[in-house]
Amino acid sequence: MGAALQKCFLPVADKMDCAMSYRMLPLNDRLKQKIAAYKLPDPLGFGQNLAPAMVSSQFCDGQWEPAVISELQEFSFPLNSKVFHYGQQIFEGMKAYRGPHGEPRLFRPEENFKRFNLSAGRMAMPRIDAETFLGSLSSLVYHLRDKIPAGEGESLYLRPVMIAYDTGLSLAPASSYLFYILASPSGSYFSSSRVAALIEREDCRAAPGGTGAAKTGGNYGASIKSAMLAKQLGYQQTLWLDAVNHKYIEEFSGMNFFAVVDGELLTPRLTDSILPGVTRNSLIKLATLEGMTVREVALDIDELITQIESGRCSEVFACGTAAVITPLAELGEKDGRRYQVKHEFGPVARLLRKHLLGIQSGQAPDPLQWSVPVPVAAVSQDSESDGGSETDNPLAQTVADA
Repeated sequence: MGAALQKCFLPVADKMDCAMSYRMLPLNDRLKQKIAAYKLPDPLGFGQNLAPAMVSSQFCDGQWEPAVISELQEFSFPLNSKVFHYGQQIFEGMKAYRGPHGEPRLFRPEENFKRFNLSAGRMAMPRIDAETFLGSLSSLVYHLRDKIPAGEGESLYLRPVMIAYDTGLSLAPASSYLFYILASPSGSYFSSSRVAALIEREDCRAAPGGTGAAKTGGNYGASIKSAMLAKQLGYQQTLWLDAVNHKYIEEFSGMNFFAVVDGELLTPRLTDSILPGVTRNSLIKLATLEGMTVREVALDIDELITQIESGRCSEVFACGTAAVITPLAELGEKDGRRYQVKHEFGPVARLLRKHLLGIQSGQAPDPLQWSVPVPVAAVSQDSESDGGSETDNPLAQTVADA
């Protein structure tokens, strides 16, 4: 593993050679039959229907047990489990795509792995190794490869989760944790209808020194109150400002923020109260490759409103794993004032969305090698019936090269 990546998210004791091949997790005959019989839902929806297989692993006695693939199951926890009371929970959002030759592909999975461990560190939870996270993810996608929808913008949405499951009502870190990955065949989350965002000037999503940069459930739960008000006022999104000054733009409830001002692409500079989005990072790099000027800066909401009203701000859009890019037609206030953006779905957002979707599906040039094919031909059929076999896995090499 590269030294820089080790420093980011692996404790010294967990140093390992990430160029190793991952073991393909096997299926039993019953689960193979269930997967074969599973039919894609119509309509697909987003995250509503779960595939019949899942991954799970338990952390006990200071180490992760080997991950397994099993039938989709429900969990039963005592009512005094710490996850219910103190919120030790983190997750990721990822997608597997069907490539041009039918092959399953993942997009920058090492970035989600890295962020998952950063979130774990902030929430006092154990970090997870590449074999457990990336190896089991690769296996799950491989076994569900025929259940990846093939339409534009469609994918197999993947949700890795870690929760604490110690019992007791004392405020203390748990010693036992559960890691699992759910898969959901999903349609395009992109909205072709007009989207407006309410500027939240009173409540805050996250504060300096808090958990805003971690992908943990409490950050999203705290946004629901404002989301309900936004809906009542005719908005579809909430735009959050910083907690100290209620002045600087941070992000939408589940997506990062971009604006095009005077032809430059602007996005809020990352702080410990803004989630470092994988899509955000990808758009910055793609825009730079396209020759655009990209600036990560402190964005004053009132200055942006002035720029929207004068026409200097020509585009505003949100980005994230689910929707990729969501253009904003207008921003607005609780008192009814609204600020209409010059281009509802402008040329910059269109170009970046088309470019990124092409890379994710393996149908466009991929100069940064972000789209990772999950091995199919290299995996012997025996690995599905006799407990698995070692196979070279591009995911491992992706981490090694990062």
